[in-house]
Amino acid sequence: MYELDEHTPYRHTRYQFTPLPLIQRGLAYHEAGHVVLGQLVGFTCERVRVHPITRDGVTGWTGATTWARSFGSYLDVAVVCGAAGQAADLHHLAQDGRLTPETARLTVAVHDKEMALSVLAAAGVRVSETGQAPEGGLAWDHVMATAQHRVDREWNRITAVAEGLLAAPDFTLTGAQAAQIAHITT
Repeated sequence: MYELDEHTPYRHTRYQFTPLPLIQRGLAYHEAGHVVLGQLVGFTCERVRVHPITRDGVTGWTGATTWARSFGSYLDVAVVCGAAGQAADLHHLAQDGRLTPETARLTVAVHDKEMALSVLAAAGVRVSETGQAPEGGLAWDHVMATAQHRVDREWNRITAVAEGLLAAPDFTLTGAQAAQIAHITT
């Protein structure tokens, strides 16, 4: 267990043996992936943050990006909301020489993917989770490949936002601050 502060123990089975600074760093890159790729396709970010969360008496860490509105194609929605964080996590681990099958599994953000699939389903867009895309729909493999390509292309901006997030008071930036750090005109 690692101490968040003198009173709150950090316990979360997903990251049981990971030092807290690495968890915060990974979450910062995850959220920076969402923010940068979203702002580049016209999404309006209100706030991005990394913060502690307590559920059922167990305290861990998470991240959140809040959008005021979004624009773009269905592929953009899937990439930004569902895959960008995981793609940024994977790139960050590879860059640091810590990418293994085990650490790659830790990057999977089921809630991101489920939210994106829900938004797309509400819009009538069908998504295949494996294999080819249905007629007029999307294939999740293509979504992930697109996210990884965009993350690779925008890595310097993602890194700048992640580092800015880690240096910010309470690990929180406004969307305008993130855009300024990444040199994105919103």
